[in-house]
Amino acid sequence: MSDLQIINFEGNYDNEDAYNRVLGYIAQKKYIGGFGFSCMPEISVVEWFRLSEFYSNYPCSRKIWHFAITFQKEWDSRSLISMAVWVCGIFREKYQSLWGVDYSQGTPHLHFAINSFSYHPDIPPLSETEMHRYLEDLQGRLQQLYPNKTISLIFKEKDGSYV
Repeated sequence: MSDLQIINFEGNYDNEDAYNRVLGYIAQKKYIGGFGFSCMPEISVVEWFRLSEFYSNYPCSRKIWHFAITFQKEWDSRSLISMAVWVCGIFREKYQSLWGVDYSQGTPHLHFAINSFSYHPDIPPLSETEMHRYLEDLQGRLQQLYPNKTISLIFKEKDGSYV
């Protein structure tokens, strides 16, 4: 088993409650943060994500991407938060993101939500091909940062199996 796994979760995330479900799930984690939204109490993170979709000049059925980085051993909270901010920084020039540190399954893991719609109306939505490129780039960057660790990239199929 790899020391770190980047797991892209299955699903089209094209349902009307996709923002609520994914962002709500991540917002319940112990530590959270992200890019591309304000902490104005009158506008929720969900609404910020929806606004990007509303103002986009492109149609797209997929609303959001959800992936995680899992760890086989315990990592300190500072390192996990630093990594989460760094990972979201990869997307921040074009896409909103939310991250959360999760300790519910023994070893920690980081959850990420990336809006399919850019907050720049003229930038196309984040396609499956482009998302795969981002995650492959992330895998390479993590391998450079942690040369003594094995890092795998896993895409889940609809039946729950790994590819």
